[in-house]
Amino acid sequence: MGIRCVLREAPDIELVAELDSPDALAAWLEDNTCDVALVDLHMPGGVLPDGVLMLQRLRTRWPQLPLLGFTMLENLGVLQLAVKAGVRGLLLKSEALEELPLVIRRLDAGHSYFSVSLREKWEAAERLAKRVPRTPLSSREAEVLHLFIQGVSVTAISQVLGRSIKTVSRQKITGMAKLRLSNDVELYAFARERGLP
Repeated sequence: MGIRCVLREAPDIELVAELDSPDALAAWLEDNTCDVALVDLHMPGGVLPDGVLMLQRLRTRWPQLPLLGFTMLENLGVLQLAVKAGVRGLLLKSEALEELPLVIRRLDAGHSYFSVSLREKWEAAERLAKRVPRTPLSSREAEVLHLFIQGVSVTAISQVLGRSIKTVSRQKITGMAKLRLSNDVELYAFARERGLP
Protein backbone atom coordinates (compact mmCIF):
# COMPACT_ATOMS: atom_id res chain seq x y z
CA MET A 1 0.00 0.00 0.00
CA GLY A 2 2.88 2.33 0.79
CA ILE A 3 4.45 1.74 -2.61
CA ARG A 4 1.11 2.29 -4.34
CA CYS A 5 0.57 5.60 -2.52
CA VAL A 6 4.06 6.91 -3.32
CA LEU A 7 3.80 5.99 -7.01
CA ARG A 8 0.34 7.53 -7.37
CA GLU A 9 1.80 10.84 -6.18
CA ALA A 10 4.32 10.78 -9.06
CA PRO A 11 2.50 12.25 -12.10
CA ASP A 12 4.89 10.72 -14.65
CA ILE A 13 4.71 7.14 -13.29
CA GLU A 14 1.86 4.73 -13.93
CA LEU A 15 1.47 1.58 -11.87
CA VAL A 16 0.32 -0.93 -14.51
CA ALA A 17 0.11 -4.13 -12.46
CA GLU A 18 0.50 -5.60 -8.98
CA LEU A 19 1.43 -9.28 -8.88
CA ASP A 20 1.98 -11.57 -5.92
CA SER A 21 4.15 -14.44 -7.18
CA PRO A 22 6.87 -15.25 -9.71
CA ASP A 23 4.30 -17.27 -11.67
CA ALA A 24 1.90 -14.31 -11.89
CA LEU A 25 4.74 -11.97 -12.88
CA ALA A 26 5.99 -14.26 -15.66
CA ALA A 27 2.45 -14.82 -16.97
CA TRP A 28 1.73 -11.06 -16.99
CA LEU A 29 4.99 -10.26 -18.82
CA GLU A 30 4.17 -12.79 -21.54
CA ASP A 31 1.20 -10.64 -22.63
CA ASN A 32 2.08 -7.14 -21.39
CA THR A 33 4.96 -4.69 -21.23
CA CYS A 34 6.27 -2.20 -18.70
CA ASP A 35 9.23 0.16 -18.56
CA VAL A 36 10.59 -0.97 -15.16
CA ALA A 37 9.74 -3.97 -12.99
CA LEU A 38 9.89 -3.47 -9.22
CA VAL A 39 10.49 -7.01 -7.98
CA ASP A 40 10.34 -8.13 -4.37
CA LEU A 41 13.12 -10.71 -3.99
CA HIS A 42 10.98 -12.67 -1.52
CA MET A 43 7.80 -13.73 -3.33
CA PRO A 44 7.05 -17.30 -2.25
CA GLY A 45 4.13 -19.15 -3.75
CA GLY A 46 3.54 -20.83 -7.07
CA VAL A 47 5.77 -23.15 -9.03
CA LEU A 48 8.53 -20.77 -10.13
CA PRO A 49 11.28 -19.87 -7.65
CA ASP A 50 11.70 -16.40 -6.20
CA GLY A 51 14.92 -14.61 -5.22
CA VAL A 52 18.01 -14.77 -7.38
CA LEU A 53 16.70 -17.69 -9.45
CA MET A 54 13.64 -15.62 -10.35
CA LEU A 55 15.85 -12.68 -11.37
CA GLN A 56 17.98 -14.92 -13.58
CA ARG A 57 14.86 -16.27 -15.28
CA LEU A 58 13.47 -12.77 -15.86
CA ARG A 59 16.79 -11.54 -17.23
CA THR A 60 17.02 -14.49 -19.63
CA ARG A 61 13.44 -14.20 -20.87
CA TRP A 62 13.17 -10.37 -20.94
CA PRO A 63 16.78 -9.12 -21.22
CA GLN A 64 15.80 -5.49 -21.98
CA LEU A 65 13.48 -5.06 -18.98
CA PRO A 66 15.13 -3.03 -16.19
CA LEU A 67 14.72 -4.88 -12.90
CA LEU A 68 14.63 -3.02 -9.59
CA GLY A 69 15.08 -5.37 -6.65
CA PHE A 70 13.18 -4.54 -3.48
CA THR A 71 14.21 -6.46 -0.37
CA MET A 72 14.54 -6.53 3.38
CA LEU A 73 17.63 -8.75 3.10
CA GLU A 74 20.82 -6.93 3.92
CA ASN A 75 23.16 -9.87 3.38
CA LEU A 76 25.71 -8.51 0.92
CA GLY A 77 26.50 -11.93 -0.52
CA VAL A 78 22.88 -12.45 -1.52
CA LEU A 79 22.53 -8.89 -2.84
CA GLN A 80 25.69 -9.24 -4.92
CA LEU A 81 24.18 -12.40 -6.43
CA ALA A 82 21.10 -10.34 -7.30
CA VAL A 83 23.30 -7.84 -9.12
CA LYS A 84 25.04 -10.64 -11.01
CA ALA A 85 21.60 -12.03 -11.89
CA GLY A 86 20.78 -8.78 -13.63
CA VAL A 87 19.07 -6.27 -11.38
CA ARG A 88 19.85 -2.73 -12.43
CA GLY A 89 18.98 -1.34 -9.02
CA LEU A 90 18.43 -2.36 -5.41
CA LEU A 91 16.33 -0.65 -2.78
CA LEU A 92 16.10 -1.84 0.81
CA LYS A 93 12.66 -1.99 2.42
CA SER A 94 14.11 -0.32 5.51
CA GLU A 95 14.68 2.89 3.55
CA ALA A 96 12.26 5.72 2.87
CA LEU A 97 9.90 4.96 -0.01
CA GLU A 98 9.95 8.58 -1.10
CA GLU A 99 13.03 7.93 -3.24
CA LEU A 100 11.25 5.20 -5.22
CA PRO A 101 10.01 7.47 -8.06
CA LEU A 102 13.54 8.86 -8.49
CA VAL A 103 14.94 5.32 -8.65
CA ILE A 104 12.36 4.23 -11.23
CA ARG A 105 13.12 7.28 -13.38
CA ARG A 106 16.85 6.53 -13.24
CA LEU A 107 16.34 2.91 -14.33
CA ASP A 108 13.93 3.98 -17.08
CA ALA A 109 16.61 6.39 -18.36
CA GLY A 110 19.10 3.51 -18.62
CA HIS A 111 21.03 4.16 -15.41
CA SER A 112 21.52 1.95 -12.38
CA TYR A 113 20.70 2.81 -8.79
CA PHE A 114 21.81 1.31 -5.51
CA SER A 115 20.68 2.91 -2.28
CA VAL A 116 23.14 5.02 -0.33
CA SER A 117 23.09 2.73 2.71
CA LEU A 118 23.69 -0.29 0.49
CA ARG A 119 26.61 1.38 -1.27
CA GLU A 120 28.08 2.23 2.14
CA LYS A 121 27.73 -1.40 3.26
CA TRP A 122 29.40 -2.62 0.06
CA GLU A 123 32.29 -0.20 0.47
CA ALA A 124 32.76 -1.26 4.10
CA ALA A 125 32.67 -4.94 3.07
CA GLU A 126 35.24 -4.30 0.32
CA ARG A 127 37.55 -2.59 2.81
CA LEU A 128 37.13 -5.52 5.20
CA ALA A 129 37.70 -8.05 2.41
CA LYS A 130 41.02 -6.43 1.58
CA ARG A 131 42.10 -6.87 5.20
CA VAL A 132 40.46 -10.25 5.79
CA PRO A 133 40.45 -12.33 2.61
CA ARG A 134 37.68 -14.92 2.29
CA THR A 135 38.95 -18.42 2.86
CA PRO A 136 37.32 -21.57 1.51
CA LEU A 137 35.33 -23.81 3.81
CA SER A 138 37.01 -26.95 5.05
CA SER A 139 35.25 -30.17 4.07
CA ARG A 140 34.07 -30.61 7.68
CA GLU A 141 32.67 -27.07 7.86
CA ALA A 142 30.88 -27.54 4.54
CA GLU A 143 29.46 -30.86 5.75
CA VAL A 144 28.12 -29.31 8.98
CA LEU A 145 26.61 -26.29 7.21
CA HIS A 146 25.01 -28.50 4.56
CA LEU A 147 23.29 -30.63 7.20
CA PHE A 148 22.27 -27.59 9.24
CA ILE A 149 20.69 -25.94 6.18
CA GLN A 150 18.65 -29.11 5.68
CA GLY A 151 17.16 -28.63 9.15
CA VAL A 152 19.35 -31.02 11.14
CA SER A 153 20.12 -29.67 14.63
CA VAL A 154 23.67 -29.29 15.92
CA THR A 155 23.02 -32.11 18.41
CA ALA A 156 21.77 -34.44 15.66
CA ILE A 157 24.69 -33.49 13.39
CA SER A 158 27.12 -34.42 16.18
CA GLN A 159 25.44 -37.84 16.48
CA VAL A 160 25.38 -38.43 12.71
CA LEU A 161 29.01 -37.41 12.19
CA GLY A 162 30.36 -38.84 15.44
CA ARG A 163 31.74 -35.50 16.62
CA SER A 164 31.16 -33.67 19.88
CA ILE A 165 28.45 -31.01 20.01
CA LYS A 166 31.15 -28.47 20.84
CA THR A 167 33.17 -29.40 17.73
CA VAL A 168 30.13 -29.26 15.44
CA SER A 169 29.09 -25.92 16.91
CA ARG A 170 32.60 -24.52 16.38
CA GLN A 171 32.70 -25.78 12.78
CA LYS A 172 29.32 -24.17 12.09
CA ILE A 173 30.42 -20.83 13.56
CA THR A 174 33.76 -20.90 11.74
CA GLY A 175 32.13 -21.82 8.43
CA MET A 176 29.59 -19.01 8.76
CA ALA A 177 32.37 -16.54 9.59
CA LYS A 178 34.23 -17.58 6.44
CA LEU A 179 31.06 -16.88 4.44
CA ARG A 180 30.69 -13.57 6.31
CA LEU A 181 27.31 -14.59 7.68
CA SER A 182 26.43 -13.45 11.18
CA ASN A 183 23.34 -15.50 12.08
CA ASP A 184 21.16 -18.47 11.08
CA VAL A 185 18.67 -16.28 9.17
CA GLU A 186 21.48 -15.03 6.91
CA LEU A 187 22.72 -18.60 6.46
CA TYR A 188 19.29 -19.82 5.36
CA ALA A 189 18.90 -16.84 3.00
CA PHE A 190 22.40 -17.46 1.60
CA ALA A 191 21.54 -21.12 0.96
CA ARG A 192 18.11 -20.39 -0.51
CA GLU A 193 19.45 -17.82 -2.96
CA ARG A 194 21.93 -20.40 -4.23
CA GLY A 195 19.25 -23.05 -4.63
CA LEU A 196 20.78 -25.24 -1.94
CA PRO A 197 18.53 -27.83 -0.26
